[in-house]
Amino acid sequence: MSELKKRIVVVEDERDILELINLILTRAGYEVYLCDNGRNALDLIKKVRPHLVVLDVMLPGMDGKAIVAAMAADEDLQTTSVMITSALEESAKIFSGNPLVKDFCFKPFRTSVLLEKVKKIMGDA
Repeated sequence: MSELKKRIVVVEDERDILELINLILTRAGYEVYLCDNGRNALDLIKKVRPHLVVLDVMLPGMDGKAIVAAMAADEDLQTTSVMITSALEESAKIFSGNPLVKDFCFKPFRTSVLLEKVKKIMGDA
């Protein structure tokens, strides 16, 4: 069975967290693409066409809110799922009701919780 791996783009400016999420998701069998700033995130998302974007809110260049807004305005990205990772509880209010945002994983998170949420969004739970 040569099933294509599901693609995930992770946008996170803290290197340690980026590497940790990469490790968790790669081990779970996902094809993971990494971006450490908001400036390049949209280009990467457009290129990769991921099934899911794991997105930090506070980013250099372009914040998570602007990235989600740009995705919503792009016909090719309007159906792409997003999971917000943030240390700010207010993020839930900012993205409340946004159809692209499927879940939140607040920092600091437990790796098992992050993976569980990703699998649920991806339909692998």
